[in-house]
Amino acid sequence: MAVMAWPAAPATSPLLRQCGAALGDRVLRLQDEPLAILKALYRLGSLVVTTFSSGSRISQNMHYPTLQDGESGVPGEWWLESVGERCRLRQSLQVGQWHSVLAVLEPTGALPARSLVFFDRYGQPLQQMAVAPDSGGLAFEELVCAMLHPDQQTLNLPAVLPCGVGGELGSLSQLERDWASSTDDEDFAGLLQRCDQQRDVLYRSVRDSFACQVRPETLPAVLAEAAVRDTVTTLCVGNQGVRLCMTAPWSSPRWQGSHCHLAHNGALVSLDMAKMDSLWRLRKPGDGQVVTALEALDDRGQWLWTLSAGDEESQWRALLRDSIIR
Repeated sequence: MAVMAWPAAPATSPLLRQCGAALGDRVLRLQDEPLAILKALYRLGSLVVTTFSSGSRISQNMHYPTLQDGESGVPGEWWLESVGERCRLRQSLQVGQWHSVLAVLEPTGALPARSLVFFDRYGQPLQQMAVAPDSGGLAFEELVCAMLHPDQQTLNLPAVLPCGVGGELGSLSQLERDWASSTDDEDFAGLLQRCDQQRDVLYRSVRDSFACQVRPETLPAVLAEAAVRDTVTTLCVGNQGVRLCMTAPWSSPRWQGSHCHLAHNGALVSLDMAKMDSLWRLRKPGDGQVVTALEALDDRGQWLWTLSAGDEESQWRALLRDSIIR
């Protein structure tokens, strides 16, 4: 089965253009060494860390922990992890995708003063770190001075987003055998490469026992019922440089237009349901059992977020059984 390629998309994000307009005044360009800057964040005290993606925004109040290097064996991958009562936060950072760093000295649009904004090589925002009021002392200013870029007149212009490359998914039997043997994210990534990361192409190519499309209203129903039952669930979101998975008993959904807001212990999640074009129930092998998840895709078949079990797969399956809308 041949896969169609997508054309290249405009690279520069509105946020980067906004920062560029204030460059040299309210915004300063730092050296293109994001890993070194990330390693220095522990000095800044309490931070509000915001993760950007095409369909969500996650903000967390946290003290930046020590980065853990490459425990998964993936080159250039770093980890952050924090564990609390009935909750766990885990970030995977693909630092090779992190490229430019800007320091915001004074409020610029929606960006607060004393914040750092990290962009990928295509000009898309990855994360923003804002120093909480009355925190960090002069550490922010010292970090900016130490990492200041000599050129404050121009930005490091982003590359053009690459075109997709067609591929062959193979026969149904071979595709499902490979799916059933994919025991980790790396194995599943190999399947996605065959369809140029267009997940809907992959999901429509296998039988319902592997991937079954459900009605989009299922997701709000599951989130609301999970809050009523006080069920712990895991929400994963991300972008090119960050994959963020949070396990918690989330609050009841609060709606503001198409945005669904969830909260737990200093973490605020905003999911834009208008960006969700399709919702899929997936079954994949993992940890000696079949793992079930709900995955949301946009209108290009690209990943938005995944909702799965928290600490008990059986509780999660019971929740799905009572809430899912075919």
